[in-house]
Amino acid sequence: METGTEKWKRNAARIAAELIEDGMVAGIGSGTTVAEVVKAIAEIKPKSVFVPASKATERLAKRLGLRTDALEKYPMLDLTIDGADEVDPNFDLIKGGGGAHTREKIIAKASDRLVIVIDRTKLVRRLGERMPVPVEVLPFGWKFVNKELERMGGIPKLRMTQLGKPFITDNGNYIVDVRFKRILKPKELEGKINSTSGVIENGIFAGMTDMVLVGYEGGCKTIKRKGELLRFIERFES
Repeated sequence: METGTEKWKRNAARIAAELIEDGMVAGIGSGTTVAEVVKAIAEIKPKSVFVPASKATERLAKRLGLRTDALEKYPMLDLTIDGADEVDPNFDLIKGGGGAHTREKIIAKASDRLVIVIDRTKLVRRLGERMPVPVEVLPFGWKFVNKELERMGGIPKLRMTQLGKPFITDNGNYIVDVRFKRILKPKELEGKINSTSGVIENGIFAGMTDMVLVGYEGGCKTIKRKGELLRFIERFES
């Protein structure tokens, strides 16, 4: 039976799909919300090229008849549509619950615009309220990286599969999920983590988002201004 959040995701996905125009080269991220976006795009059947951030997204897009290609061929994208695990009032994000944040950040930075599609349960007052920060690390150095993350005030934990083995990303690396008590300066923490030897990329996306589409009970809210997002968050706190 369909849950409320599943419906909210589809509400936002349909609006996101309308942003795709014929002739565009668009990045598409990964995750359950993005899967709904891909399905909605496939119904429209635009004459566009899509650069997927994960193997799972690529398989779904191809199965639904969308044209996909590599970033090597299309290094500059018109826009990227992606999801997020947390979005704060400043449009800063935590991503990487599915372990694809390194590729997601690359295609986001290669894009003219980054559009984030979420359901309202992903809205937070401050990053880290519910989610740890995923950090992709080289298997060779993950224990060293853990020690460095602890020095930053984090509580790191190696991500494991249900079989009790380390989770492996599409890039062949490990993920360390790091809990921080308070993330007051996301941009600063993002840079500090990435300056650690052995770190490939972390899941803080600071100052990159241009638009947030939020699915909720009333349909989908398109938010382009940070103050508007804060008011939307407050709406569900009252």
